[in-house]
Amino acid sequence: MSHEVETMAWANEVPWHRLGREVGNDATPDQILRVADLDWNVQMKPVEWKNADGGYQKSDKYFSLVRDAHTRVDGEQIQEQVLASGLTDQYIPIQNSRIANFFDEYIKNGVATMETAMSLFNGRIVILVAKTNENFELAGGDKIEQYLYCASYHTGRDQVKIRSSNTRVVCNNTFSASLRENSTIQGLISHRYDFTNSIEQQVKHDLGISVEQMKEFKEKTEFLATKKLKEKDLLNYLLVVYQPELLKEKDFNISKLMTDGYEFKPSMNVNRAYGAYHDTFEQNGKTYKLQNTGNDLKSCFDDTWWKAFNSVTYNEDHLRGGSSRDEFRTKRALLENNTIKTNALNVALELANA
Repeated sequence: MSHEVETMAWANEVPWHRLGREVGNDATPDQILRVADLDWNVQMKPVEWKNADGGYQKSDKYFSLVRDAHTRVDGEQIQEQVLASGLTDQYIPIQNSRIANFFDEYIKNGVATMETAMSLFNGRIVILVAKTNENFELAGGDKIEQYLYCASYHTGRDQVKIRSSNTRVVCNNTFSASLRENSTIQGLISHRYDFTNSIEQQVKHDLGISVEQMKEFKEKTEFLATKKLKEKDLLNYLLVVYQPELLKEKDFNISKLMTDGYEFKPSMNVNRAYGAYHDTFEQNGKTYKLQNTGNDLKSCFDDTWWKAFNSVTYNEDHLRGGSSRDEFRTKRALLENNTIKTNALNVALELANA
């Protein structure tokens, strides 16, 4: 999916096909925005069309979202571009600089560093990522890091998405931390409202980018890493996550689930997650060995519930949908499929406690 990346700047890890420009890990949000060629603005302009007389008319009701002409860092001149059209005056653009300002507090207080800034689909999606200082290790060097993602959409329809996520470094599985159920904003910023400072503070409060949040996630993962499970427990877990309708069948026998000729068949996601648990992947009737799943680490070596949970996140981030590493990373940046991961974590905790 590298062709979808228009411009990019990054720190620390070299990203997709070595695209973009490298910055130091001390870059400010404004600096990484500039290096990534994202310091352009969008504005609303009336929709224009050519009438029967050959002249141009402007609508007094509908508008286009237009990216301003600008000059990139390398001197390339970029012409004005329509990003979306048919909008009403209720649509309020959110500038890239406003999104960058969201990260200022974290960077200035030394609790995070800017990691990535990128433009996808010719400026229609702008993503900024910061890496927080909150991280920990499970047994055997299983390292967990925390990131803050912001995906801003210049599409005329999508809301800005702001999420906190934890990444299992060994296999880059990502779990997006859920916002509080009673939060007002839910990490989504509508283009019908100004992105004010009060809304920003509400989002930060609901995100809970803090030691307390990471401590809670650490306690959950450490608990799962100490709880062992058996093969039947794994199959039951994967069914609850992906195929709960099977469990309602009176004639269903979980012990026969992987038996040839058995009437009740596991879904593709159950099969893939089951394979990830065992470091295997089936395709076109052949079985392949999966590498770098993290199952060799002590936290997973004894067949733990943490290993079971990571078989789901591995499937979601690496095996489900798409056809390339770039596509997986794009989906992760946009934090897709996290409802399944949130449910998978909650189910694992519930079953491990049973």
